[in-house]
Amino acid sequence: MKLQQISSWDLFDNIKNKLNSSIIKSWLLEDGPITKRIKSSYEFKLELIQDEVTEVIDADKKFLNTNSNEIRVREVILLGNDRPLVYAQTLIPDTTIDKGLAELGKIGNKPLGDILFEKNIFTKKDVVYAQFIFDNNSFWGRKIKYTVKNQPFSVMEVFLIK
Repeated sequence: MKLQQISSWDLFDNIKNKLNSSIIKSWLLEDGPITKRIKSSYEFKLELIQDEVTEVIDADKKFLNTNSNEIRVREVILLGNDRPLVYAQTLIPDTTIDKGLAELGKIGNKPLGDILFEKNIFTKKDVVYAQFIFDNNSFWGRKIKYTVKNQPFSVMEVFLIK
C-alpha cells in the first residue's frame, strides 16, 4: 500500500478545524489499542506487509531523535471483516531493541498493541497528525513517538475510514 502524504505533520489543535467527521476525529484521538477498538465491532485480522531493517527518511530519524541507520520498519494492515481499516508503520531503531525492549524486534504478525498496552514501561512523547491520499481518497493519520527505557520508537497509523 503506497500512501501519499499531502500535508505536513502538525499538532491536533492546528488540524482539528479541517476534520469534518466526528468518526475520524474519534479514531485520531483514540487512547487505547486500535486493535481492541476494531475487535469490539469487527472480526479482526492483521496482514503483515514488511518487518525488516531498512532505510528511513531523515524526517523520520529526526522525529525519533536518532542517528541510527539500523531501523526496523514494520508495516501492517489492520482489517475488520476483511476490509482494510488501518495502515500502520512502526519504526524501531536497533538501539531501542537492544537497550529498551528486545520483544519489539520480534513482533511478527502479532498486534503491537498486545505489547504496548499490556506493559507499563512505555511513555508517549509526541503525537502529530497529517493527511494522506490513496486511490484518489483522502485519509487522516497520526504518528506517535514512544520511549521505552529512554529509547525511542514511533507508530504511524493511517485510518482508512470514510
